[in-house]
Amino acid sequence: MEPQRRGRAIVLTSGNGGVGKTTTTANLGTALAERGARVVLVDADVGLRNLDIVLGLESRVKYHVLDVLEERVELDEALVADKHSENLRLLAAAQSREKDEVQTAQMEALIATLRERFDFVLIDCPAGIELG
Repeated sequence: MEPQRRGRAIVLTSGNGGVGKTTTTANLGTALAERGARVVLVDADVGLRNLDIVLGLESRVKYHVLDVLEERVELDEALVADKHSENLRLLAAAQSREKDEVQTAQMEALIATLRERFDFVLIDCPAGIELG
C-alpha cells in the first residue's frame, strides 16, 4: 500500500505590515484551487484578521481558529467555503482575541490535520518577526 501523500504547508510572512501578504495568500489560494488543488487558507493573524474580507466571506464566518483549537467546534464547522471555487476553504482568525492565546503545539497539530485533507495549506501570518 502506498503511503498517503500529505499536502504542502506554505507560510506567508514579512517583517512589515501592508506589503501584500493577505492579498498574495488569497490570490495564490484562488489560483491553486482553480487549477484543481484542494486548498485551505488559514488566517493566523489573530486579533487583526482580514483574509475573510479580502475573499468577500466576512458574512459567512461563524467560527474561527481558536474555536477549533479550544475544541468548541469541529474543524468542518469552522471551514468556510469560497463563493467561487469549490476547492477553496478559509479558516478565519479570531477577531476579538489575543494572539498569545494560540499555543504553538496546538497550531502545529491543526496544520498537520489540514495537510492530511488538503493539497495546500496557505498560512497568512501576522506582520513582524515576533511569535504569532
